[in-house]
Amino acid sequence: MSVAKKKANPPKSITRVTHRVSDSKERTGTVRTSDQFRLHLPEGMRDKLAELAKANGHSLNSEIIHRLTRSLEREGVQKKLSDHLKIQGDRLARVEEEIASLVERLRR
Repeated sequence: MSVAKKKANPPKSITRVTHRVSDSKERTGTVRTSDQFRLHLPEGMRDKLAELAKANGHSLNSEIIHRLTRSLEREGVQKKLSDHLKIQGDRLARVEEEIASLVERLRR
């Protein structure tokens, strides 16, 4: 009986890891090469995130990515809303100026 030797996997880069993941991770953006970095969290935050990850059926990493993604999306939505409100405010100011001009003409 011969014992088959396992092929050694080539070492992975310290800063990038390529891996294939499930559909749920595709939504979080971890399908492709991912950057890795050390993250220092305030005391207790890791435990809280781990609890939330478990409750949501995510790994801790996926939970963090999911929450960061949502935060960045909200930031983009807020910027669009802010820009839209500025445009609407400018329009309102022009309408108010036109109304004031019409009122002035009627008084003459």
